[in-house]
Amino acid sequence: MGPKQAISTGIRKALVFSGRATRAEFWWFAPLAAMLPIIVTLHLDWRVSFGWGIGRLIVVMATSIPLLAAMSRRLQDTGEDGHQALYPFMPIILIWIGHQVFLLFSLLIGGPILWLILAFLTLGPMFLAALVASVMVTANIIGMMLVASEPGNNRFGVPNGEVTA
Repeated sequence: MGPKQAISTGIRKALVFSGRATRAEFWWFAPLAAMLPIIVTLHLDWRVSFGWGIGRLIVVMATSIPLLAAMSRRLQDTGEDGHQALYPFMPIILIWIGHQVFLLFSLLIGGPILWLILAFLTLGPMFLAALVASVMVTANIIGMMLVASEPGNNRFGVPNGEVTA
């Protein structure tokens, strides 16, 4: 599968989580799909905390759906469960929830100085642990997406054509 066909297939199947995707289909489409949430994230104003930022988080998550769908289909092509595509994003969501909880406590208890102390003592180590876990899980998921397609039919459907041993 060439770049044009892979990208057009990825765009056509941007909301399809079932089935299989060959290595070429995923790796030609993935950079394009990853650019959309990055561009949206860069244009959002994250300093404003009105409404807990849930609207901004939903927008970023919605723009990540084509990438998640392609990752899911690629994992299923190798015989793995497609839901594992969500694993690299979980630490980001947990850090965001932790930040919102401490922001709420700072508003209820004592202002910005207390929030900075709590953030320094808890959010810093949590962020580092989540970052390390995210890197390890992401490396594992990328490794699973690099292996050859599972030959023949698997529980996720028929192969799309690229089966190499």
